[in-house]
Amino acid sequence: MRQFIANFILFQLSWLALVGGAGRGLLWPGLLLSSIFLAWELSISQNRKGLCALLALGLVGGVIVDGSYASFNIIDYAMPAGPLAPWWIMGLWLIFSLTLPQSMAWMRSRPIIGSLMAGVAAPMSYIAGLKLGAVTFPLGFWPTFAITAATWIPAIYIMVLLSIRLIPQTNAEFSSDTAHISPQADSDHRTLEQS
Repeated sequence: MRQFIANFILFQLSWLALVGGAGRGLLWPGLLLSSIFLAWELSISQNRKGLCALLALGLVGGVIVDGSYASFNIIDYAMPAGPLAPWWIMGLWLIFSLTLPQSMAWMRSRPIIGSLMAGVAAPMSYIAGLKLGAVTFPLGFWPTFAITAATWIPAIYIMVLLSIRLIPQTNAEFSSDTAHISPQADSDHRTLEQS
């Protein structure tokens, strides 16, 4: 439970540092907090290889989704990177990927519901970015809301399904599974291993 809470808090703080920092033209707050978050998650992961693959998948998602928004002038980003998604947006995709095996792990058993909820939460995130000065909507509010919702629903669905494949059992699931093993079952397991 502590890992879940820490993951949630570190995600929120990193998100605010990345987006708020970009809105003010500051690089270091987002880099610092997201680096701490990344290092902590890697240090506690039961499956670092799977987590690194999930992070790479998050970067690909950022290149495709937010790179398309930048290329087609759907969203204008603070601290732009030409036709590509800026560094701070790529940082957001990385830190979001870190939540899938932890604080967003509930989506693994309900990927359709999680994806539909992302269709509302993601546009709200961009709206928060607008209020923090990190993005503007050249097409206007409602078209941008609709486009971000329509692209995030399938993006999150794919990411959740691939996270299940890359990290079959999350740290939280591993902890709860091992917590339910009775002393007798543990003893029986050791006896079988010795024979």
